[in-house]
Amino acid sequence: MTERRPAPSFLPATAVLEMTYKCNHECIFCSCPWFAPQGEFTVEREMSVSEWKHVISKLCSMGCVNLAFTGGEPLLKKGIEEIIEFAAGQKVELIETEDGKLVSRIIAPKLFLLSNGKIMDNNILGLCRKHNINLSLSLPGLETYPDHTCGGGYADDILAWFRLAKEAGVTTTAGITITKKNQHEIFETVSAALFAGADTILLNRFMPGGRGLFHEKELSLQPEAIPDLLSSVDEILQNSGRTGSVGTELPYCLLQGRTFKNLTVGARCSAALDFFVVGPSGYIRVCNHSTKRLEHVSEIEKLKMNPYWRRFTFKDYLPKQCGNCRDSIICDGGCREAAHISGGSIDSPDPLLKSMEWQ
Repeated sequence: MTERRPAPSFLPATAVLEMTYKCNHECIFCSCPWFAPQGEFTVEREMSVSEWKHVISKLCSMGCVNLAFTGGEPLLKKGIEEIIEFAAGQKVELIETEDGKLVSRIIAPKLFLLSNGKIMDNNILGLCRKHNINLSLSLPGLETYPDHTCGGGYADDILAWFRLAKEAGVTTTAGITITKKNQHEIFETVSAALFAGADTILLNRFMPGGRGLFHEKELSLQPEAIPDLLSSVDEILQNSGRTGSVGTELPYCLLQGRTFKNLTVGARCSAALDFFVVGPSGYIRVCNHSTKRLEHVSEIEKLKMNPYWRRFTFKDYLPKQCGNCRDSIICDGGCREAAHISGGSIDSPDPLLKSMEWQ
């Protein structure tokens, strides 16, 4: 009989911590909700260094074993190095199954730093090396990099940091958002990142939201293009002996029965189950794409009874059009928050499926 033991809390294992609303890029694909054209997302006072420390301590005590620092641009947060040092010194209980038995270990949380790389420096690289932090740098194209970041620099600047990180022994991820503008060079972009030393690839498809709502028509992918794009990336990963993943779930029907060996592609929504977000002012959201603020982190226990949170934890959001699909047991019909933004509710169709015949 498999041993059972209560989880440390109801929270997912991964907490995404948005350090600041500020950013030094103006990426046209950015889905941060506070950059949306209507300006409906409330921006309040950002939490201080001491407040973030308290939050991190609380989350670790509740079983969050993975902490991802992002933004905005997290390196713009005053005191970010102090916050990361504090997080690295925390302890958290990791419960795993080994040979049918639950094994508990007290470990330091696994840390991730997601940056656009514009103000990367050797101090940050040294911090990543010291605490075995996975460094993720955004690379939205090669020749299209300046267009996507609105003059945020050049792809060569980011590739140089991948090389330096490799030399320093820092594990890195290339975060690549695929849009209609850069899909023609995805093969070259992924290849360049891996050649420069990136250990893994994290793909994200463009989704409407944030500043991206200004550019939806010029950036939105055609559904029929996606399977070939993913197969191309999978081929590169196989040839290089690396692995990668798609960060946002895709409707299973779009994959046309494709299978991938080195690229992990999911069709189930992970929001509120595998991860959640704490915003710069301390308000929790189910994921980074969501515009819906829930409880403040200071009242985190209320979260488990929040109706919106519970719709995600119970997966009460399948679009009506997917109700009779034989694959609904393994697919959530695409991204629920992209559907919410584009269709008005979390059970709307994923924007990729709007032109599908079954609609």
